[in-house]
Amino acid sequence: MQVGRVVPPRRLEGLPGRVHFNDFMLEDTTPRGVERYRERALNVIRLIERSLDSGGRSFDDIRSWLDFGCGYGRVIRFLVERADPERVYASDVIEEAVDFCASEFGVSPRHSRAALADLELGRFEFVYAISVLTHLNEENGLVLLQLLRDSLEPRGIVLFTTHGRWSLDNIATYGAPYEALKQDVMRRVREDGVAFVPYHHYAEDSYGMTWHSADYVRSQMRRLHGDEMTLLFHEPHGLDGHQDVFAYQRVG
Repeated sequence: MQVGRVVPPRRLEGLPGRVHFNDFMLEDTTPRGVERYRERALNVIRLIERSLDSGGRSFDDIRSWLDFGCGYGRVIRFLVERADPERVYASDVIEEAVDFCASEFGVSPRHSRAALADLELGRFEFVYAISVLTHLNEENGLVLLQLLRDSLEPRGIVLFTTHGRWSLDNIATYGAPYEALKQDVMRRVREDGVAFVPYHHYAEDSYGMTWHSADYVRSQMRRLHGDEMTLLFHEPHGLDGHQDVFAYQRVG
């Protein structure tokens, strides 16, 4: 991360805009690695399109966008090809990443922080949080589900992802330590609807790997928001054949 602060961003064929050296979503700079980065970003754009269509909205009538958990702009670099950058806001706990998105793609910065309960983002017509709930403990995860609704305008849409059934069945994908915990994680999801395993390299237990059942997500959304949020769709392992996808719309 320290090296990335002095190494200039790179241009890679097939990607609009430059790529920050610390962009951890880019696994490698080989043609295959770049194509994988591009395709996963476009997968999100397609999910956004589906959400808009399901909610009776379009790119043209969305006046404000929020990428919550923007990283170094993997999705934003493609979103600003369809949406006015002045209407797009980038938010992340990594300040350097937010500042890069603002300078490179012309979007507006919204610095986040780990204490989500104290965070006020403003109101937007479309919010997406890709692979955010997947790394929060249950308490912060529920705060996030509340925050996402609070950040929506009437008829606004939120798109977010979870580790669902596929991720449980294929837990070895995340490494041997998680595979060793598979039976315990599956039991906790079965009994409680959610299981959280904190990262060992973090001093606090705020971040880690989290799995949710679809029933848990739907029931918590009903508990938190009642009839104010309508489920547009739930697509199991719809993000890269991996994470579950949920899209909700706030009632107008």
